[in-house]
Amino acid sequence: MHIHPYDDRMAKQNTERHTPMRPIRIPDDEWEALGKAVGDRNRARLIREYIRWHLRWPGNTQPARTPEQIGGPGISKKTTEQADKEAQDG
Repeated sequence: MHIHPYDDRMAKQNTERHTPMRPIRIPDDEWEALGKAVGDRNRARLIREYIRWHLRWPGNTQPARTPEQIGGPGISKKTTEQADKEAQDG
């Protein structure tokens, strides 16, 4: 595969100013629900926070979860408080 010199130059410029892109596979319904939960432009930030927490890097805490469930197969929306109350009552 031949890469045009302009394309190679642009790729180098982007990685000098930005974090390199890492393609990952995430189902559309999960990606869309995450965008609704944290905002379309905050998905990458949340993923980076999770990685740092998972690796136990100093100064990193577990990322906060959204207060209500968004989407999911066969699941209705419930707030965390509603789910906790049902678990206690049940």
